[in-house]
Amino acid sequence: MRVMTFNILHGLDYKNKIIDLDLFVSSIKKYRADVCGLNEVRGEGPLDGYTDQTNALGDGLGFSRYFGEAIKVDGTSPYGNAIVSRYPFKSVETVLIPDPDDKNEESYFETRCVIKAVADVDGTDICFLVCHMGLMESERKNAVETLCKMLDEIKSPLILMGDFNTEGQDPVLAPLFERLEDTCNKAAEKTFPSDNPRVKIDYILYKGLECVDVTTVKEVISDHLPIFADFKLNK
Repeated sequence: MRVMTFNILHGLDYKNKIIDLDLFVSSIKKYRADVCGLNEVRGEGPLDGYTDQTNALGDGLGFSRYFGEAIKVDGTSPYGNAIVSRYPFKSVETVLIPDPDDKNEESYFETRCVIKAVADVDGTDICFLVCHMGLMESERKNAVETLCKMLDEIKSPLILMGDFNTEGQDPVLAPLFERLEDTCNKAAEKTFPSDNPRVKIDYILYKGLECVDVTTVKEVISDHLPIFADFKLNK
C-alpha cells in the first residue's frame, strides 16, 4: 500500500500560477498512490476559483473521496483537507481542532481540522488521519492534543499525515513522535518551499504497520513537495 501526503495549494500549479487539478490527478497517478491525504483544498462556493476540488480529483482518479471542511472563506466558500483512496471507506468524519484562547500571536490564524477515515485495505481496517496544523504555536498545541486523544482511542493500524507547519524537533510535536513511528527517519528531506526546500514540515507517521520505503518527490508541482511511503500489513 502506497500512501501520499500532499499540500496542493488549492490545486495551484506553482510554476504557471494557474489552478490545474488535472496536474494533481496526473501526479498522484504518476507516483501510484493508493491513498492520498490532501491539504489546502477548496470546496464549491461563490468566490472565484472555489469549485468542488475533492470530487474533481476523486473522479479523475476513480477513487473514493472525502472533503473535510475547516472554514468558510468570507463566510461562504469551503476550505480544508481531503482524502482520496483506492480502498473503500468504512467510515469517515471531520474533527474540528479547538481554536486557541489567545489568538494574538504574530502569525496568521484560522480554524483547522482533522479527517478521520477508516478504510478496508485488503481485509484489514486501517485508520487514516489527515491534518493541517496552524502557523501559531498555540494552534499546533491544540492540534497535537486533539490528535493524541484520537490516537489513544484508535486500536487499529493507523497513518497520520499532513502539513504540520513546523519541523520535527519542535517540542510541541513530541507527544506524536512518542506514540507513532516516523517514516522520514529513513529520508528526512526538506519539503518547503518546493522550488528551494529549506524546512521539512510535511510528515507521514504510523503504527501497527511496516514502512518499507519512503520518498520525497523532487518535483515542483505545488509549493510543498509531496511525500509517499510504502507499507506492508502486519498480519
